Amino acid sequence: MKSKILISVLSALLFLFGCGKPSRGKNFREDLEKIKIPVIVEKVVPRDLEKYIEISGKLEGFTDITMRSEVQGKITEVNKILGDWIAAGEQIGRIDNKDYEIQLKQAEAAVLAAEASYETAQLSLQSAENLFKTKSISQAEFAGAKSAEKNALAGLNAAKAGLEKAKKAFDNSRFIAPVSGYITNLPIKTGETISPGQIVCNIVNSQKLLIKTGVGEEDITKLKNGQKAIIKIKGKQVATGKIRGLGISPLPNSSLYPVEIELENPQGKLFPGTVVEVQILSKKYKNVLFTSLNNILQEYDNYFVFTIDDKNVAVKKKVILGQKVEENVIIESGLKFGDKLVTEGAESLENGSKVEIRKNL
Repeated sequence: MKSKILISVLSALLFLFGCGKPSRGKNFREDLEKIKIPVIVEKVVPRDLEKYIEISGKLEGFTDITMRSEVQGKITEVNKILGDWIAAGEQIGRIDNKDYEIQLKQAEAAVLAAEASYETAQLSLQSAENLFKTKSISQAEFAGAKSAEKNALAGLNAAKAGLEKAKKAFDNSRFIAPVSGYITNLPIKTGETISPGQIVCNIVNSQKLLIKTGVGEEDITKLKNGQKAIIKIKGKQVATGKIRGLGISPLPNSSLYPVEIELENPQGKLFPGTVVEVQILSKKYKNVLFTSLNNILQEYDNYFVFTIDDKNVAVKKKVILGQKVEENVIIESGLKFGDKLVTEGAESLENGSKVEIRKNL
């Protein structure tokens, strides 16, 4: 826009020179006085100005686990494919688990037998207690009944523990998903033999995402849990989140304090691993006079702007600058509400230049 304005001014001057013909001094000066420099202005009005803390981070799945095999065996089934959604408790696949199934049934039978033995021992103890009260049996016989009841209880507890162990081994052979999420890695294949510790799959729940990042000491004091965060990718807002955690000490080998931001992603449009920009509101200036830094002219240590009066004449004004907020700056003094501030074409102006406003207020 600025280059177009300069071209317009130069074109007007060339026209006045008359295609190379010499001009008379008086007429030339009169023609120059008629030139109106094109400018664009904005009316100075009170506005709110928001200051943001800007940080970057990488999206992570709220749930992100690597599932490993706890048993060894030949894989006979794979029930899912890469990218599938799997619910917690659902079977991903299994190995040849007939031996584990037999062990589970044996453990279940052992529990039933132990329960029966314990019930018999309890009845024997009750009978022995009644007989002992009537002195029909000796102290030793009563003690023997109590010991038998304890041994039966211990046997039942051992059988239950064996059942839990057998059940866990059987469940491990079926590769049961411990959490819900999308399968992001599935290296197992039917027919292969898997060993303990080998990866079965990776599960990521991206319906809710997490950003782990950090801010400086000055900014951490301005944040609080629950505060809104704007999520952007390449400058475009794609989601909103909220702060869910703040660290009270810097990250190891860093001057940054940890910040965790969570966001909902029910449609799955955002993917874990994506680098994003985050904006968090840190301060809001109410009803202030501010303008773009591009509208400020500097001469040594002084700052100026151009305004246009009611006669369409440029007025050069010295201003005092206040807080800078991104590409804007608050004007402490030198301007007043209602002034027509030049936003395009100021570099072509001098104090008293006549102008033509190209864009209406």
